[in-house]
Amino acid sequence: MLRSWWRRLVLGLVLLAGAGFGLAHIPAVQDWLFARGVRQAVASQKGVLPQADHLKVVLCGTSAPPPSMIRAKACTLVMAGDQIFVVDTGPGSANRLSMWRFPFDQLDGVLLTHFHSDHIGDLGEFRMQGWVAGRPGPLPVHGPDGVEKLVDGVNLTYAADASFRGTSHGLDAAAALLVAKPFGLASEEERIDHMASVVIHDAGGLRITAFQVAHEPVYPAVGYRFDYKGRSVVVSGDTALSPNLVRVAKGADLLIHEGQSEEMRATFAKALKESGAAKLAKAIEGVGHYHVTPVQAAEQANDAGVRMLVFNHMGPIAPDNWVLRQIFARGLGDVRPASQWKLGFDGMTIDMPVKSKDILFTKVD
Repeated sequence: MLRSWWRRLVLGLVLLAGAGFGLAHIPAVQDWLFARGVRQAVASQKGVLPQADHLKVVLCGTSAPPPSMIRAKACTLVMAGDQIFVVDTGPGSANRLSMWRFPFDQLDGVLLTHFHSDHIGDLGEFRMQGWVAGRPGPLPVHGPDGVEKLVDGVNLTYAADASFRGTSHGLDAAAALLVAKPFGLASEEERIDHMASVVIHDAGGLRITAFQVAHEPVYPAVGYRFDYKGRSVVVSGDTALSPNLVRVAKGADLLIHEGQSEEMRATFAKALKESGAAKLAKAIEGVGHYHVTPVQAAEQANDAGVRMLVFNHMGPIAPDNWVLRQIFARGLGDVRPASQWKLGFDGMTIDMPVKSKDILFTKVD
């Protein structure tokens, strides 16, 4: 009897599955399923939203220039209360934020650390996404001297796009523009010791300080410190060892710092050379002198008295599996406790509520 009942159950499930498969081929059912999915997706919020009295950081791109299947290029989102800024717009980062339903029209500005392609490649997408979402005016792009030429070039590149979309969508073409906000830090006098800094924003409880770092032959190059109601985060940008970073980062809650593994770099360059890619091998060989190793970054965090260190812009190959993570992090435990550093990933969210010492880690759903 039990065997007969089991057979009837299996037969019923097979018939039900068959009926469902058949219904799925009916256009009206397909349309209903699609409409239901769209409504749910549009109504959902993925958590990349500002929050009153919270300093939040979302890593929207943590890879170095070589490709990664799971990481975009350099991008760090900082939300201080209702003020929202993004540091760098590396390729793939706008797509990441779009998937997380980030409100591009609420972005107050882009902060560029320097003008390497892996830090600016999605600037046009940030321009477009905020505009079509309803941004009321041009998007400010802050950077050291030289940002004016970059912004002029991007505006020219996307002039036809702005005209086409403005006409077809009834949007104000003027709001499609980027507007450059240069803050200096590029004079020859400042270049001598790389110890300059300047406050570029001070409103609503948020102060943003831009400061020079050492990234020659790339010049100028900067990092940023955000101070909001007693909480603080520093974003290093690309840099070699930098006394100025240590000075500006003193006592910060959080340091988001790049890191380049020398072991991985040497192995990668050798493999490229052996495969006949001599020019690319030479490029990989040359990057070591204007980046820091993970251990050096940890030592800088210690010197600055930073509470938490999080790595981004990790390379030369992103540590996307267990073995690569072990190589990248080799030696870190000798200079800094494991509880005081983390390897970042796209979607890592770090929340620092005001009137608190908490540093809370989650990830975008």
